[in-house]
Parts: sequence; structure tokens; C-alpha cells
Amino acid sequence: MYNADIFCTECGITLGASLHNVLSRVKAHPQTYPAIDLAYSSSDPLRKPVVLQLPSNGLRLRFDGPDQRLRLIEVLDFTKISMVYKNQDVVKGTKEQTPSQQGPSFRHVYNRLFGPSYPGEYIPPTSHTPYGTYVLSYPGVAFSFPLQNSAYSDQCDFVALLSSSAALPATSMAIYQGSSWPESRSKLFTQPPQYPRSPALVGKNREASPDEIEEFNVLGAGKIEVFRRSTPTTYISLSETTPQDLIAEFGPPDAIYRKNDRRISIHRAAGGGGGGGADALHMSPSPARGIDVTDTDQSSNNSMTDDSDEDISHGETLDPSSMPTECFYNYFHHGFDAFISFPTTPGPAFPGSDLSDPAPPTPSSQLVVTKIILHGNVPGSYPFNRHRRSRWTIYFDAHGESVTSETPYDEISSRLRDVWKGSYANAAEERALQRPMVLNRGWGDSPESSVEFLGGWEESTGRGPRAGGDSQDGGLGNTELFGFPGLLFEVMKNGAASAVLNRTCFFRGSMPELPRTLTRSWSSTLKLPKSTFPARVPPADQAKYLQRCTNELYAWQCRERPADRPFVLHDGPPYANGELHIGHALNKILKDIICRVQLGRGKRVRYVPGWDCHGLPIELKALQGEKDAGLVANGPVSAAVIRNKARKLAGKAVKEQMKGFHGFGVMADWESHWKTMDKEFEKRQLGVFREMVDKDLIYRRFKPVYWSPSTGTALAEAELEYKEDHVSTAALVKFPLVSIPPHLLQNPLLRDKEVNAVIWTTTPWTLPANAVIAVHESLRYTIVESDTCGYLLIAQSRLEYLQNILKENLSVIVPSILGSELADRTTYRPLFKGQDAQPQPMIAADFVTADSGSGLVHCAPGHGMDDYEACASHGIAAFAPVNDHGEFTNEAMPIDPSRLSGKSVLGEGNVAVLEYVKSQGQLLAQHRYEHKYPHDWRSKLPIIIRATEQWFADVGDIRDSAVKALQDVHFLPQSGKQRLENFVKNRSEWCISRQRAWGVPIPALYHRDTGEAVLTKDSVSHIMSVIDERGVDAWWTDDADDSAWIPASLQDASGSGYRRGTDTMDVWFDSGTSWSEIEGLAQDKGHLADVYLEGTDQHRGWFQSGLLTYVAHQLASGQTSAPAAPFKTLVTHGFTLDEDGRKMSKSIGNVVEPKAIMDGTLLPPLKQKKGKKKQSENAAPVYDALGPDALRMWVASSDYTRDVVVGKQVLQTVNTSLHKYRVTFKLLLGALADFPMDRILPYDQLQMIDQIALMHLSDMVVTSQKACENFEFHRAVNTINRWANLEFSAFYMESIKDRLYTYGEDSVSRRAAQTTLFHIYNHLQEVLAPITPMLIEETWEHAPEAVKSQREHPLKRIVSSPAPEWQNPALENDYQELIAAHSVIKTVQENARGKKELGSSLQSFVHIVLPGKNITSSVLQRYLSELPDLFVVSSVTLSAEGEPTPSSIQNAEWHYTGQFELPSGQKGTVYVYTPQDVKCPRCWRYAVPEPPAAEQEEERLCDRCDEVVRDLDANAA
Repeated sequence: MYNADIFCTECGITLGASLHNVLSRVKAHPQTYPAIDLAYSSSDPLRKPVVLQLPSNGLRLRFDGPDQRLRLIEVLDFTKISMVYKNQDVVKGTKEQTPSQQGPSFRHVYNRLFGPSYPGEYIPPTSHTPYGTYVLSYPGVAFSFPLQNSAYSDQCDFVALLSSSAALPATSMAIYQGSSWPESRSKLFTQPPQYPRSPALVGKNREASPDEIEEFNVLGAGKIEVFRRSTPTTYISLSETTPQDLIAEFGPPDAIYRKNDRRISIHRAAGGGGGGGADALHMSPSPARGIDVTDTDQSSNNSMTDDSDEDISHGETLDPSSMPTECFYNYFHHGFDAFISFPTTPGPAFPGSDLSDPAPPTPSSQLVVTKIILHGNVPGSYPFNRHRRSRWTIYFDAHGESVTSETPYDEISSRLRDVWKGSYANAAEERALQRPMVLNRGWGDSPESSVEFLGGWEESTGRGPRAGGDSQDGGLGNTELFGFPGLLFEVMKNGAASAVLNRTCFFRGSMPELPRTLTRSWSSTLKLPKSTFPARVPPADQAKYLQRCTNELYAWQCRERPADRPFVLHDGPPYANGELHIGHALNKILKDIICRVQLGRGKRVRYVPGWDCHGLPIELKALQGEKDAGLVANGPVSAAVIRNKARKLAGKAVKEQMKGFHGFGVMADWESHWKTMDKEFEKRQLGVFREMVDKDLIYRRFKPVYWSPSTGTALAEAELEYKEDHVSTAALVKFPLVSIPPHLLQNPLLRDKEVNAVIWTTTPWTLPANAVIAVHESLRYTIVESDTCGYLLIAQSRLEYLQNILKENLSVIVPSILGSELADRTTYRPLFKGQDAQPQPMIAADFVTADSGSGLVHCAPGHGMDDYEACASHGIAAFAPVNDHGEFTNEAMPIDPSRLSGKSVLGEGNVAVLEYVKSQGQLLAQHRYEHKYPHDWRSKLPIIIRATEQWFADVGDIRDSAVKALQDVHFLPQSGKQRLENFVKNRSEWCISRQRAWGVPIPALYHRDTGEAVLTKDSVSHIMSVIDERGVDAWWTDDADDSAWIPASLQDASGSGYRRGTDTMDVWFDSGTSWSEIEGLAQDKGHLADVYLEGTDQHRGWFQSGLLTYVAHQLASGQTSAPAAPFKTLVTHGFTLDEDGRKMSKSIGNVVEPKAIMDGTLLPPLKQKKGKKKQSENAAPVYDALGPDALRMWVASSDYTRDVVVGKQVLQTVNTSLHKYRVTFKLLLGALADFPMDRILPYDQLQMIDQIALMHLSDMVVTSQKACENFEFHRAVNTINRWANLEFSAFYMESIKDRLYTYGEDSVSRRAAQTTLFHIYNHLQEVLAPITPMLIEETWEHAPEAVKSQREHPLKRIVSSPAPEWQNPALENDYQELIAAHSVIKTVQENARGKKELGSSLQSFVHIVLPGKNITSSVLQRYLSELPDLFVVSSVTLSAEGEPTPSSIQNAEWHYTGQFELPSGQKGTVYVYTPQDVKCPRCWRYAVPEPPAAEQEEERLCDRCDEVVRDLDANAA
């Protein structure tokens, strides 16, 4: 058969292998098999097939139910696995496969791999798809090819047809046992497997491996027949077979379990054989972890406990004297355990069988097998996959009457009762012995302490079926133990026997009288909680929950929520470049929480994510990519090439970032996401631009702008970053005056003297462009004499500064000259234009100050904003002899061009300027100067100010309207309003043109001869129509002479014509017009969006650009009402810092990745649980991966209005809170498992403690809801955490556990507690839904059906307000008095524990002495009946002040006292002392009166428990 020769390079899985073997091997290689999904029938797991899916590997494996043998291997995705047949790839050219060509072609299979075959089977399509399926079969392997239904006929040549284009490559492949697929599929799960369960028995060394066991036959009388695959049958005889016999027949055990578990003693007869002590029952080597098949520690290759001995070599001889008295031999791969102990009497023979009852053994120190445990390996059972499945048959008599491992336990029980019916004295004895014992593996051993209880839950991880067709619930829950002579069955809820214990037995002849302690299992009468909710969400379930609480939820609310109640959050687009960082997570999750809060208020949420795709970083990355690929030479790259590459890069980044954002649990309309590079977006943007052109808000001017030499483009203010510690070379330079005011000229002290004006500059490189020197009209100046520098003109206030710089005392020549006397009356000679240059004027300017420099300012209108404005008012043009790269041009120094030309103004050019000035004797001094200086926010390098021809938006005409539009906006934090207003007020114009290729073009036309620009409403409209037809890329790719772009009015055949411009728009104009995406959603007062939310840096970025463009749009469209801001609420968040308060930087190595928070790797790995095999040194650590909710909890718990810290300490707190929530929900779900919705009690029927709990719940809910409505999520989280830890866990749960577990199922007290927990469950879901949606989705998945039938999904609910009656101020006063006594009682109990006199708090009585003589009105008196529950003690009594101390306290073995103070200031006394009653074995309270001596041996219940048990017995009867 071909399947024997097909080799999967990743697995080597063999047909016939056992489920245990395959699953263990798969789990041992998590890197190869990262995702494992197991599906089974929870109602019938032993008859229906079990399906193991490996989605990351494209495989699906099907096992039969009864024997759990691999029957079918299916390859569903050929791109995820490589297979070889006779050294040929099954899939040819896998690496080049596209999604539409996943599998091998028919020709490859038919002509190259397997050769000719008989015609296959055609299966017509079952839906409207045009393709049917053609199944081509070979012995052991079959391929499925999609085939056009219209092309198929019974008479066709199937080889020709499948070789044609009518057939697609194979979509799947099946490997099976049989000659053809049609013949084999009917008997796929029933025919005898050809290969053994273990691949080790297939190879050449199979003789070295023990033969595998096929079946156990239980014969009775301690005899077990063992059938094997190929070797003769053997027998195990209890109390006779030795450990050496086991090893000889079955090989060394996989492990030896040396730790006895004596917690369970069942049906031990008084004086039975063997030791007189309790007999240890070990149902499985150790507690497993449910059915989390992704947990690699569940493999049977791992030890069960710290006391297991593994890796026993085949040649090792076990010396019984070296073994402990009792131990288990674990045979995981054979499916059984053997208990090794001293001989005891085996169980009796079945009545009617051929065997005789065994005789008691002779006392011996020889160790023998006394118990055999056969493991059923039932999917969903607690120890699933610890052992291979054992199949067994129990023969009752010589006629072959039997039951098997697949027989439902109800039938087994009925047959065994018939067999043993003569052994019971009466029906009551039979019922008593048949009462099951609950084996509650995950809940802890007792309901003693809520701390222990919750801790037990934390460790419990019962898991549900993965995706079985009829799976109804989660894990199959607690199991029950049923005993018969010589047999013990562990039975699951679905009736499957998980394990069978064949053991020595005590029955000899008639049934002996049994002590009550052994006939009753009180734990089975308790109402222990039952929940399938796991301690951690299984990784395989995360994707399911994520999809439900994001995409599916968003689609649901779009359909179901009313359109007239919208909530719009407009997305500030992230930049489509690079990987997501922690700042992205903070931003997107805050937005999502806001949207989910509004969803809970009944709104229809509109949140459509967007991306900013244009701009320099992507362009530079595209350019570098082309160069790295060697696709371009060193010359310039065409705009078309850059744009094509940039578009691809941005598109790829958007897809990757979208996947990441969705992985954060963000609910959004991902399918409708927008990008600034989308054609429709660009058309809307150009439409806004056209409106502004029409209203003369766009103009072109040669004036200074921020220019980045590093990136070669103009920048807007929002694209700058200011470096506080930038160092420049500052210089004091003197300019020789040519003319001075007449009254100074007449001063004899100045006659024939050269006076120099002193200026101070931090940008010496701007001196060649100097046009004027500015003074302030009201400042006073002075002329001083320097011995070394001559006569100098400076401000009076700067004289001391100049003396310090020159290090000499200066003589004052002219003490005082007003600046107004100098302005327009003084000229000077420029330094870089030669001796014949025209003198330049001295002017007055308001920006000149007397507190820095010299009080005179050198002005270069081509390199300064203020300089430009000052010079423009005097008709002086801007001059900037610097090119795009920040290098001097020849015009910088016409008299000697080579001195400066080509030199960087920020480098050697600056040095050259100073050298020249010094050579001319005009440099007074130079020094290093540290100051704040603008840098390019992208390249992080310094910028310059440089005059160029640029397009500007006139902000001056609209800024007043913009500021007014902010007055009705709600800012959070409030300081954001002033910050945004200041940015708008201080802006007069906005440079919107950029000299780059990747962006939206400024649709301007330029005359080829004059360079005159044309930009009108009509010209823009014409260009927009061509873009609509050809796409925006055509602006760059069309021929330069293509006249289609030129409006007819500008086309002149005789002229040289017009050309298209190459400037693009500022990316802030792109994103700033993104409000057009929601323009049709304008709400009250003209606001488009309810919320804008971004980082605080966006006050000068997106917030500002969006405000300005929207206000301009409203003004341009002729709106008569006052313009509105596009946002109703503006929320800003801070930056993310590491735990030391430092900004995150890759160079520092303190960057925190969002994924590291979700997968838990930022925190220490989980500690290995007790009972697990010690990990090898090379084993990968396991981390506490809590998924997106961990990331979301960090965001929600942070005060984002400030900078947000993230580090180990913060994340540890987050993880602790999340685990607390999980434990709380597990507790709630377990307690509500049997709560019918028709038993919800009204408020007035609840106990006072329940009402206090609802009061606390109400406080928490109201506070949390208000905090969320105010965007203060950290306050909501703090409130929830405080409630969960104090009011709920430490107070309420501590007080009701006894009511939940020990009271009658339908008692009013228990139903009152469940009613309260039901309210808590609902409201806790609602307050956490916006913050941890995946957790809430999971709690709904595991909710009881009764709850689901009555309640709407928590993520779809409109949040409810707590009932008004829950708010009772009087209860708060009562609570304060109760908690005052409660805290002192706990303190006193700790004192007793410290002296080793107290263990459980139930081990104490409490007496309280209240202040005053009359205690009838005391709160404690009113609550007296509930105080034992509240304080978790066995008894509480009260007395008034002055009454004698009860004698029981004086006579107690020990007692301790403490004082408490009531809110009124009065003080009382607490006595904690030894219980005066006996412990009730059922509820563990000390509430059973001391019995008479004659009755000491009889176990007695307290009155309450006795009544409950009697009712249970009556109902059972």
C-alpha cells in the first residue's frame, strides 16, 4: 500500500497508532505543532470518532472511539507540510505555490508519483459552486481534485479531463487502510488495524520492545487474563504476581509512583485482610490538567510526581528490597497501573463462575501486585492522555455473560447488582454501599477556607471538548466512584468508565457489618461547585473568543443597534510603516474601551480604522529598497518607481498592523478601513483643497520655511522636534557703519572714527544672506571704545556682557542713543558682497530684546521668519543662497564663490564663514552655545530656515473661527484646550507643499517660460476629473506633454504651454482632511465625531490640521452658522515610559513589545507545579500568557492623561488582577451551576449579609460606570479590584461558602446566596466587558444553560443600573460595626494559630461582650443568626457589659481576647476559645454535642446536616 511509503517530513505518524502515542509525540514538539485542536463527542466519547486537528500543519487525524487507533490521515493544506514519496515531493514546487494551487496537480500524481489507476469517483457539488470533487484512489491513498461540474460526464476520459484546465490541483489527500477509498470508507473505523499502536513495534528493533496489550479479561477472584498482539496470552493474579513477573511480561514500567495517596478509603471491611489501616487508592499517577492538549507536560513521557522514578533501563533488575512498602508501577503505553504491596486477600469470585473464592494469603514480606488500574483515557476526563486506552471485558460466569469497556456504566451497574444481589443483607445496605463517592479532583479537599478554595480553583483547569459536533458542555466535570466486590469504577457524567480498579477485596461469604465512616461518603452529599471554566484560557480557544468579541460583535451591533443612536469615534491614522509598539497598543485599546462603553449604553458604534500612508519615511524606505535590490543606479529614481514601491510597502504595513490591532481585541469595521492613499480618500482631500483655493486660502510665495537638508523637503511646524541640548557656535560680529545720524556725525569724539555695529548670532552661516540690522525703537544704545576692536555700537544693557566676552574694560564714548534715532538713519557695509557693495540699512523691529546678545539683530530675510516679515515691510526681498541639500550656492559670496559654494551650512560652511569674518577682522568672539533647536522629526537631524517657493494655507483668516469652535469642546485633560488654542493662535500660515514624490499632488500648473503658477477652482476641477479617470499616479507617469491635464482655457498652440508641478501636499493636510470620511454623520452643533483620541503631541499635529481644514471647509461652503470643531470630545494620552521613567528607545534596550505583555514573557516563567516532571535544562520555559486581556488591563489601569509607565512591577499587578477575575468568575459559575432562574429570590427574602453584599456591588457598579463614562478607566479598575479583594472575596464569599455547600440544594438560605451571586455575576460581566472582553466572552461560553436562556450575551447587553433598593445607608452603618468586630476576631485567631492551638477558623467559638447594658438594639444582636457564617466560626454568643463571663470560656483548653471599637467610639471585647462541641464530619463545624461514651464510635452529624442528609436519602428512595 502506498501509504507505507509516503513520508511526512514533519511527523512520521503511522496508521494504527494510538491516540495516546500520537498526541504525546505531537505535544513533545511545540515548535513543530504550535496549535493542536481535539474534538470529541462529550455525550458518547467512546463510540464516536475522535478528531485531532493540527491547523498549523494542515493535518487532520481521525481515530476510532472504542480503541482510539488512528484510522485516517487527511492533508487539508499542502502548503503547511512537506511529504515525500520515493524521494519525490508529493507537492511539486511547494515554495512557489499560490493559495489557489495548494496541492499536487493530477498530472504530477498520475504521471510521476503513483502511476495509472482505475477511474475514481465523482461527487457532484451540493451547493451553487461550479465545482464538484473527483476522488482519485490508490491503495491506501486518495486525492480530491476540484472539477468543473459542467465538464464531467460518465463517458468522459477521466485522464484527459483531469489533465485539462477544467480541473484544479488537489485540495486534500487521505491516507487510509484499504485497496481504494470507496471500498474502505464504510469500514474505516471498524476493520482491524494493520499496524500496531506504537511505531516502535514497526521498526527493525521491534523484538526489543514489549508486545502491546490488546485487551484485559477480568475473570474475578483476582484473576486477569491479558491478550497481546502477537505473543501468547498471560495472566496477572493479584497477591501472587510479583514485580519481576510484570517486568518479564510487560517490560520495565514507564514510571514508579512512590508517594501513597491515603485520602480515599472505600469499602474496607473491619478486620479485612492486610494491614488494618486505610487502604490507599490511586486512580491516576497525579492530577492532570484536563484536556488542554497544548500543554506539553501532559504527555505520558513526563513524570507524574516528584517521587516518580523514570527512565528505567530495560536491562535494570529491580530489587524488591530496594523498593518502598507500597508503590505503583505506571505503564502509560500499556494503559494500566499496578499497585505493589504486601499480599492481601484478592476479591471474591463472581457468583456462578467456575472460580473459587481465593484463600487469605500466608503472611509474607514478598511484594506482589495487589491492585490493577485499567485506564479508559476518556476524552474530557481528568487524567486524559496520561495512559493509552485500555480495553477490557468482565466475565461474570462460565456462560460468557460479560460487559466491556464500551458498555455504559448504568448497564454495568445493573448487571453487577444482579450478580451480587445475594451478598447484601437488605435493600438499605445495598443503597448505602452503592452511594457514589464524588472524586472532585480540581476543587480542593474541603470547603474550609475561601483562600484554600479559591486557590484550589486556581489550579483547576477542567477543559471542554474542542469542537465536537454534539459537544454540550466544557470538561466532563467531577467523577464518581462506585464500588463492587473486587472492583471499583470511576465514572464520568456521561456514563463512561474513566478507570477500573481490580483490587483485593474483603468480601468473604456474606456481607459484613461496615462502620458508618466507611459506608457514607459525606462529600457526595455536599453541593460542591461545578464549572468547566479554566484557570487560563487555552490558546486554541483564544482565536475563537477574539473573533466573537471583535468582528462578530461589531457586525452584530451594526445590524441590531438603532441607527438614530450613533456613537462615532474617528480614528487618528497611525503611520503605515514599521511594527506596532506599546504606544500603538495604548492608543488603540483606549479607543476600543471607549467604543465598548458606548456599546454598553445602547449606542451603535462607528469606528472605522484608518492609516496615514504618504510621506517621507515610506518614500525613503522605498528608495532604499530599490537601491538595495540593485534596480536603480546612483542617479535619481523616477517618481513613478518610488510611488509604486511605496504603495506596496504601505499596503503591506497596513495589513500587518491591522492584524496586530485586531489581536489586541479591538472591535472595529476592519473591512471598511481607509487609507490616505486610497483613490476615494484622495479625491475627497482634493475637494477640500479646491474649496480653500476658491476662497483664496491657498497661495504661493517665496518666503522662509522650515527646511530639512537631510530629507530635502520643506516641513511644517508639526513635523519638528526640538532638541533641548543642541550645541551651536555663537559669534559676536561687527559690521562697519557707512552712515550714522547727523547729530552723531557732528560729535567730535566720533569724527574720523569707524564705528561698528555689534551683532550676536547662533547661525553664522546666515551672514552671507544678511540684509539689514535691526534695533528696537525704545531701547537705548551706546558707543564704546575697545582697545582691540575700536568703536562699537551696542545696547546699554549689554555693555557688561560685552566686557566679559572681550575681557577688557570698555570706555563709553556716546552714553545714550535711542533706537528710534538709529533706525532708517544708519547704514552699514555687508561683509560678503565686497567693498563696492551697496550699504544696507538699519531698521526697527519689535522682536529685538535687551536681555540677550548685543541688542542689535542681524537679519537674513531668506533664513528667518521674523526677519522676513520685518524686511518685507521695508520692501526688502528674501535672499537664500542655499540649495536643497543645505549647501551654499555660488551666490553666497559673489566676490569669491569657491570659498563657500558646495559646503554644508550646518558643517564646514559654517566654519568657513567664521574663518572669512575673522580674516577680515570683523570677528569679535565665538563660543559654544547650548540651546533649544528644531530637528526633523523623521531623520532626527537639524533643520534650517530657508526661503523657497512654497504653497501656503492662510491660517490667519480662519484661526479666530477655529479658536471659537473649541469653546464647546470637552477636553480631557482640560489642559489640552489651552495647549491646542495656543498652537492655533500662534500660527498665521501653514506651508503645505513638500518636495517629495510619495503623496497627493498639489494640482498646480506652471508656465514653461515664466514659471508662473496657475491654481484656480476651475484648473483644480479639471485636474481632479483626469485623476478620477486615470488615477493619481498618472500625474507622474503620463507624458510631460500630455495635454489632457491642461484645461482648454490654458492651451495655446503658439505658446510654450504649461507643465504639471511636482510638489506634494503635507501629510498633515492628508490626515487633517480625514474628517471627510465621516462628513455625512454631522451631529448636534455640527460636530462630526463624538471623540477624537490621540497622543498629546497631536495638539500641534492632527488635532490642529483637522480643526483648521474643517473650519476652512465650513467657511468655504458658505455656512452661515458659526463653524464647529470636527470633534465633540478631545482626549489626549501621554507617552509610554519604562519602569524607570525613561522614554523607550531601541538603543537603550528598554522597548516593551505588546506581544511580550500578551504572552507573559516580560514576567518570570511559571513555577513548575508539584507533581510535574522536572524540566530539562534545555526545555523552553512556560510563561503566564493571558493574551490580549493582559495588555488591555495594563491600559485600563493606567492614568493615560499622564505619561504611562510599563514594567515588570506594573504588569505583575495586572496579572494578579486578571487571575483574581478569573478565579472570581470560576467561583461564580461553579456556584450557579445548579441555580434555576425561577428560584431568584426577591430582595426582602435575602439575608442581611446578602443585602450588604448587594450594597457593596451597587457602590462598585455605580462608581465604575461613572468613571468609564468620564473616560477615567483607571478609576474603574481600581474600584473593581478593591471590591473583588475586600468586599467580595474577603467578606462575602468567606461568609457564604457554608450555605452554598452544606445547606439543602433548594433551601431558602442557599438560594438567597445564589441569587446574590447571580446579580454579582451579571454586573461584574458588564463592568469588565469594555476592559477584558475576551474574559467576558469566555465566561459566557462556560455559563450554565439556565443562565444563557434568561440573559442576553454580556457583550451585547445594555448595562443595567443596580436596583435602587440595594442602596441602603443603614446597611452601611451596620457593615461598619460588623467589620469592626470581624477584624479583631481574625487578629485574635491569628494569635491562636501562632501558638499552634488553632488551625481552621471553624475550630473556634466566639463570645462577644457588647458595650452597654441593653444589647437588644445592637447590630450584632440583630445579625446574631448570621454571625457564625460571617466570622467563619462554629458558634457566636453575645453578652452585655458587666454580665459574668461564660464558664465555657473559663473551662476551655485555651482562649484569647481582644478589644474592638465601634464607629460610635464604644468598645467591646471578643473571646475566641476552644469549641465545646464535636466536629461534624460533613460541614466541619463544631456543632455536634459530645456523645455518651457508649456512642463514641458512631459518627454523628450536626442537626442541620442530619436533616439535609435525611432529605437526600428520602429523595433517593
